[in-house]
Amino acid sequence: RCNALFIQREKEVDAKLRAGQVYTEIMNRAMRDAESKANTHHVLEFDRHSTRFLVQETINPRETRPTGTFTVRLHDNWCDCGKFQKLHMPCSHVVAACKHVHHDYKSYIDPVYTLQYVSNVYNELFGELPNESYWPDCEEPQIIPNPEKIRNKKGRPKSSRIRTEMDMVEPGQPKRCSLCRNVGHSKKKCPYRQGSSSHQP
Repeated sequence: RCNALFIQREKEVDAKLRAGQVYTEIMNRAMRDAESKANTHHVLEFDRHSTRFLVQETINPRETRPTGTFTVRLHDNWCDCGKFQKLHMPCSHVVAACKHVHHDYKSYIDPVYTLQYVSNVYNELFGELPNESYWPDCEEPQIIPNPEKIRNKKGRPKSSRIRTEMDMVEPGQPKRCSLCRNVGHSKKKCPYRQGSSSHQP
């Protein structure tokens, strides 16, 4: 089944390459979004020698941060927002800077986002997994999940509240009502509970 999915995915990538598509769908969506945002940016300063730009956002970027002004250094693949150097793809500020000087921003897209790069991955031969009995013993420490943190498949989830000394009950101590703090009944049967017929004012 995995082999069939592998072959199907390889055929899809080859078909897109023959159709003239260069980048993956993820990159195409990211670039459409960056171009849309770049249309609302304004380049305040530009230094042709150092390819340094000062780009101002004029509309809220629909992100957690407010609008601001960002420095773009194309020679260093740098933008103050951090996306350019982290994701290795042009952010909206880089797109705005490139449009300002009529430069193709796509030259700053990392090759890993191209369909040709993906196609080369499928061209490699993957070795078959041997039978599990031939697998070497694992010498790394085993990580076992805490059963107390596992959610119930049915019903209410288990409480994840961190318990302190206030929640500890001394051994031999009787349980008290959480409402009146008396012994002998629970909150559900407390005579002081609002609306209880056994409570005498």
